Formats: sequence, structure tokens, C-alpha cells
Amino acid sequence: MSSKAKILFKGSLLRTSYFFINALVAFFLTPFMIHSLGDELYGLWMFVASLLGFYLLFDMGLSSAIQRYVSQAIGKEDHEKASAIVNTSLFLFTIIGLFVSCLSFALAYLLPLVLKNITNIYLFRKVIIILGTTLAVSIPMRVFIGILTSHLRYDIQTKIELSRLFLRSALVVLVLKLGHGIIAVALVSCFSELFGYFLFYQFARKTAPYISFSIKFIDRTKIKTLYSYSWKTLVSQVADKLRFDIDNFVIVGFLGLNFVTIYTIAARLMRHFIDLIGSIVGMLTPVFSQYEGRGDFHAIREKLLFTTKISSYLAIFIGGSLIIFGKAFIERWMGPQYLEAYPLLVVLTIPLTIALIQNPSVQLLYGISKHNFYAIFNSIEAVANLVLSLILVRKYGLMGVALGTAIPMMIIKLFVQPVYTCKVVGIRVTKYYLIILITMIKAATVISLFALLGNSFIIPSYPSLVFIFLCQLSIFSLVIFAIGFTHTERYYFKNLVRI
Repeated sequence: MSSKAKILFKGSLLRTSYFFINALVAFFLTPFMIHSLGDELYGLWMFVASLLGFYLLFDMGLSSAIQRYVSQAIGKEDHEKASAIVNTSLFLFTIIGLFVSCLSFALAYLLPLVLKNITNIYLFRKVIIILGTTLAVSIPMRVFIGILTSHLRYDIQTKIELSRLFLRSALVVLVLKLGHGIIAVALVSCFSELFGYFLFYQFARKTAPYISFSIKFIDRTKIKTLYSYSWKTLVSQVADKLRFDIDNFVIVGFLGLNFVTIYTIAARLMRHFIDLIGSIVGMLTPVFSQYEGRGDFHAIREKLLFTTKISSYLAIFIGGSLIIFGKAFIERWMGPQYLEAYPLLVVLTIPLTIALIQNPSVQLLYGISKHNFYAIFNSIEAVANLVLSLILVRKYGLMGVALGTAIPMMIIKLFVQPVYTCKVVGIRVTKYYLIILITMIKAATVISLFALLGNSFIIPSYPSLVFIFLCQLSIFSLVIFAIGFTHTERYYFKNLVRI
């Protein structure tokens, strides 16, 4: 097994560990923050977080372009090209950061004039300025994360993210225990984010000492190269923000801040679902890029089908577990008064499971620069999401918003994305669907039987939920390992475990 495979496997283990630690922290920190701040202030906090999430779109897809072209330069051992890409990107990001800083002040004063449901304008303005300025400073620092990613050093990235997570969480608990409010929480977030980016800078310089930083390496021709790739990523990112974050704006506009908290419970569990799949199988883009560079499309097809099988088992197990344990977990985690979030969770989980089964195909499209059509049908889904949510929220409230997200996602991910991906890489679409269908039947059968047998034992108790989940995980893993993979695939997994 190559050293590159070992680095990727180590990074995957660390990223998965980070996911569970981050989820554990969030599960305990979220109710603590809600009870400390109250529904309205926590709703304000989440609304600002959703708003600032759109700031990341000013990245304009450059982060993905840095990863692709620096990786390409590393493969060719072209250090001068790597320096040109990095310095040109740093220059562009600095300009973007300055713009974002000015935008934060403008939104802080103008947005309350538009959204009348924002009652505490003074706090809203302070929070958005603090967090917006933090984001502005952090944007140029993405270059250094891109350097680490290009070198496949996901292990270093994860260790830094863990350090930042522990620091931020400890400080948030401390300031709230001391009786401080939302402004103190914003300042804590600012400090921990900047601390993390300082570490990214230090380790990126150590990982790639051959990259020189100088104005002379800013290359105008590289701007065109970067943006020819990144604009397609930007379109997809805008669509993703509309699909997942526009819901809070619809809720604030039609229902009020208090309802954001209920919807956030289901949405946060969905975000953890996405992040977990990404942590385990979300490092394939540079791998596909390398195969494409060598012209080895046979390896691309082989790896796509194999990783799609893995994603299928993972997505169905996690999605099924959310439905099985979700109600009891929400009751124990947040309290019975928030059980209204469970039906939303079920409605969102089903289409998201279908989408996450195809996680490798998305990475493939980015890895071989075929993500233009993906950007288009992602945008169609986003627009349909917004239109349906605006229509359905009037009659069905929060459930209408959830359905507005679920329906377009199901249609696009089930009938459009697979067809395009298969056409790009030369796989028969029936073969691709058949692999997904077989894995779905096997996984769904195992998870359904367990749900029928263990349903009466599920109660809103952390020890009980953890014990039953671990039993389910153990049985599912053993059964699927035995019946879900070929002898060659099982041998490959055993070699990985021996590392």
C-alpha cells in the first residue's frame, strides 16, 4: 500500500474522530446555549450565522481551484508554478477580505430596516460586525489550508480544527457561566477562529517550504486560470447555500425567530449527517485528479463504483439511525417541547440519504473539471427549493419549508445527477443504478430488521441510546462486511486496518 494511501487513511480516521467529537460537543453545547441565551437570542445567533455563511461565497470557488492547481504543480514538481498560484490567490483573497469587512458594516445597519422581525437591533449590529470582520480576516488564510489540502495533509488540518474546537467550546461555556451574553460569545468565536488560522499558516509553511511569498510571484495569467475553474464551483456553492441556508430566511420572514430554533435542531442533525459522510469519504477529489492526469479512466470508473458502494452503506445506516433514534434523542437532548423538530428530521433525512450515497460522484466531477453541469442542476434544485418553500410555508409552516427542500433534492439526486455522472466517465447508467439498488436493499433490510427488534428498547436516555446504537453498528458492520463486499474488497479493508 502506498504512503499516499496511508496518509489518506490516517486523515480519514482523524476526520471521522473529529466529526464525532464535534458532534458530541454540539449536542451538549447547543441546549446549554439555548437555555443560557433564550430562544430569541439563540435564534438571532443562528440567523446571523446563516447570514454570514453566505459570505463564504465571496471565496468565488478559489479554494477549490487552489487545491486543484497546486496539486497539479506538486505532481509535476513545478515549485515556481505552485508559488505563482499561491501568491496570486493570496492577493485575490486579500481584496475579497477587505470587501467583506465593508459589507459587514453595511448589512449591520441596513438589514434591520428590511427584516422587521429583528427586534434587538443593537445586539444584531454588534454581533454581525464582530463575526463579519473575523470572516474578512480569515478569508486570505484559506490559501494556507489549500496548501495543506494539496499535500493531502488532512491529518494536520484535523488536529488544528480539534484544538480550535476545544478552545472555542471551553471559552463559550466559561463566558456564559460567568453571566455574559451573546456579545461575549461572538468575541470568543473571533479569538478561536484567528488562533486556528495562525496554526494553519505555521504548518502550511513547514509543509511546503519551497513555496515563496513575494509580490513578484503574482501572475495575472494565473487569475484567468483560477477563475475558469472556480466560477463553476461558485455557482454550486451559491446553490448549496440556497438549498440549506435559505430556509432560515424564509422562516424569519414568515414565522419569526422562535421558529428558527425548532428548525435548526433538525437542520443541525442534517449538517452532522453531511459532515460525517464527508469526513469518511470526502478526500477523493485529488485522487480522481491524479488518475485523470495520467489518463487512467479505468481506475476512475473502478474507484467511483467502489466508493459509491461504501457511501451507500454509510448513508443508509446513518440515515436509518437518525429516523430510528431521532425522536428519543431530540427528547433527551433538547427536551419534549422541541419534539416538533422530529417530523422535519424524517422529511429531510430521506432525500439527503439519496444525495449522500452519491458523494463520490460529486468529488469525481470536481476532480476532473466536469463540474459545470453539476453547477447547473444544483442551481435548478436551489431555485425550486426556494420557490416551493415560499409557497408551502404559508399553508404548512415549518413542514412546508422542509418539504420545499426535500422534493427538489429527491428529484435531482435520484434522476439527474447519476445520469450525467455516468455519461461523463463512460459507465452504463443501469450498472450504476444497479449497484446503488443492491446496496440499498442489503443495508435497508439489515437496518429495518434491527429497528423492528429494538424499537421497544429505545428510550430518551443517553446510556440506553448509545448502547443500542453501538449494538446496531456492530451487527450492521459485521453483516454488511460479510454480504456487502466481494472477497477482494474485504481483503483491501483488512490491509487498511493493519496500517
